Amino acid sequence: MWLILGVLITIYFIHQVFNNILPHYFLVPSQKWRDKILKVINYDKPIYLKIGWKRSSFRRRLILASENPSFYTNYLNNKLKIYPGDITNKDKFIEETRRRDVDDPKRRILYGFYHPYANNGGGGERVLWQAVKSTLDSDSKNICAIYTSNLDSEPIYILKRVENKFQISELDHSRIVFIYLREFNKFIDSSYWKHFTILGQFIGQILSSLEVCFELSPDVWVDTMGLPGSYFIASVILRIPIIAYVHYPVLQEDMFNKLKYKKIGDITNIGNFQDLKSYIKFLYWSILYFIYVYLGSYVDLTLANGTWTFNHMNKIWTLNKPLGKQIKILYPPCGTENLITESEPSNERENKLLYLAQFRPEKRHILILKEYQQFLSNNYPGITKPTSDIPTLIFAGSCRTNDDTATLEFLKNETKNLNLTNFVEFKVDISYTEVIELLSICKFGLNAMWNEHFGIGVVEYIARGCIPIVHASAGPYLDIVTDEEDDEPSSPHKKDWANSIGFFFKSFADPDFNQSDQTRESNEDKLLLFEINGEILEFPTLEQLLTNIYVKEHELISHARLKKMRKLGQDLIIDKFSNDTFNKQWIGYIRKIDALEKKYRDERRGKLERVY
Repeated sequence: MWLILGVLITIYFIHQVFNNILPHYFLVPSQKWRDKILKVINYDKPIYLKIGWKRSSFRRRLILASENPSFYTNYLNNKLKIYPGDITNKDKFIEETRRRDVDDPKRRILYGFYHPYANNGGGGERVLWQAVKSTLDSDSKNICAIYTSNLDSEPIYILKRVENKFQISELDHSRIVFIYLREFNKFIDSSYWKHFTILGQFIGQILSSLEVCFELSPDVWVDTMGLPGSYFIASVILRIPIIAYVHYPVLQEDMFNKLKYKKIGDITNIGNFQDLKSYIKFLYWSILYFIYVYLGSYVDLTLANGTWTFNHMNKIWTLNKPLGKQIKILYPPCGTENLITESEPSNERENKLLYLAQFRPEKRHILILKEYQQFLSNNYPGITKPTSDIPTLIFAGSCRTNDDTATLEFLKNETKNLNLTNFVEFKVDISYTEVIELLSICKFGLNAMWNEHFGIGVVEYIARGCIPIVHASAGPYLDIVTDEEDDEPSSPHKKDWANSIGFFFKSFADPDFNQSDQTRESNEDKLLLFEINGEILEFPTLEQLLTNIYVKEHELISHARLKKMRKLGQDLIIDKFSNDTFNKQWIGYIRKIDALEKKYRDERRGKLERVY
């Protein structure tokens, strides 16, 4: 009896915390909040605003009322001062702090972009900052808060890097507020958790999002990094709309293929300790999977970066559609309009294979090295120096972590061991200008990652005229190197592994290669068999592909054919992956979210909203 009573009291207490105490704490300022602000404004010298533990609610009022919201960042410390311009125009400023009616046409909306690594230079950050620009451009009343843990980078440095790295300029800096997260970021990083990594990261994301609420609670939650643990806090406590831009699923059904047990009923097959251990592992992953499905159900609008991700999210977040939550495809902004050249240079491109990718194991540089070495030994035995007829390799990329640096050193050592030093160049942490130069002079662009969810580097290849040679999976195969508008569908050059834009390959090392099928003889070539969308297709390995196009079928890479491939590829992708296309679609989604934000204020916040 007492146990049941204790459980009921605990459940009631948790319910009160999440539904009343925390929302009120984060969103409603202390009594006489206006008097506290006026005291600072009327004081004869600059002083800090005394707010106790109510930082979020006070900072919200100041930001939404200020003529320069960016002043209220917490980069230096968490003490609040009032912007001098707001003090000068104190009557207008105080009036704006009271503007919060849901139907007020002048009410501002605060979009919170939860992206702890906002200063990184990857594709995820390109999406983040293009989305920020589009959000600001969609309405002059919109304000963007960037929640980041890059404590070593001040706001002006981050914004300058955004302009230089991604060519995203004309951002209204005054409407961008940086909120630096100091307490729980380490729990988000996978390297912190030696065991139960994904579960630990979920917990870290919940703690980090609570810190977000404590520092500054937004009106709309935007996750451009893939941190599902934050959705619970945003939906249950803040009760605001959530947009999630998904680059790849955190968990997917394919992971169960690697486990010994596939269903709950298999418990009858447990015969020893190892079986029990495997079954517990299965249960652990099953629980994680259902947590991911549950957290995803809070997302109002899911934007997948491509077909592969979209298909997986539809399979995984099965609760979303019945709940009326949308899952759409929105290709990332790749800046194709900035990369397309007016005309192809008159002189021939250099016979180089460029691989533009970070030095991470999953990018499979080592696969390229070994296949390339095999190509040379099979077709040019004894060669020690490159000639004009033989392609050479360029690995260009960045090292973000110590693990990346270790991967780079491993690749350099392997290059020596394979006697490829004269055939391989490494370009590390080069500038964007140098990247463009490489894209402009190299004949081919490589991508070897298995199931690369999108592949922005492949888009850059095509936009700048590098003919893509890519792994036939996920984004590069399904979304980018496609020739659906090819006016010669029956071209003799059209094969499973070659189309009018680029070339494809597979590998024996691919996780989805069916060893039972092995290979089949086809025109004296041993091609790998794969089932894609219910169709059996044939692909060569990279070594076989290079042999085909350089040794056996020279017409595939004749100057005239490559020129035609470049033109068709550029025509196909210029609109599909442009910043402008992303902007238009994002703004359309933002306007729908604006309407949802008003609806949630009325329906989900109720009494809290009236107090707030």
